[in-house]
Amino acid sequence: MIQDIDRPLSDKGIRDANKLANKLVKKSISFDLILLSPAVRTITTAQIISNGLRSSHSHLVTNDDLYGAETMMLLKIISSVSKKIDSLMIVGHNPGLMNLASFMAGEPIAMSTCSLVKFTFDFKDWHDIFTQRAAKLSLLN
Repeated sequence: MIQDIDRPLSDKGIRDANKLANKLVKKSISFDLILLSPAVRTITTAQIISNGLRSSHSHLVTNDDLYGAETMMLLKIISSVSKKIDSLMIVGHNPGLMNLASFMAGEPIAMSTCSLVKFTFDFKDWHDIFTQRAAKLSLLN
């Protein structure tokens, strides 16, 4: 039996990741840094999105703590991102990311697989993620 972390992205997952990449291109959304879980399916998703955005893979960074991370761990990971990074994408897992999105929004957010919530913040230092709420949010899925 295959371990969850080694489970590959399904054909539907590949199609969904390509659709998301196309939506990001159409909306001119790009990322300075993409943090991803070490799971095979998140690595594949991040690579598809990065390829779709025609960006180099140098900004893809695997973080072992993202696998199975809940809200406080996700906040800790985000807070440690360099101030030089203006736009960050996290490719991880539910329910952790959905709980983080709900926490950030201050209301329940439903996220299916391969959905993206874009948050805009007024702060310049990622450490402020602990105390500042999003100024704006939009859901792409």
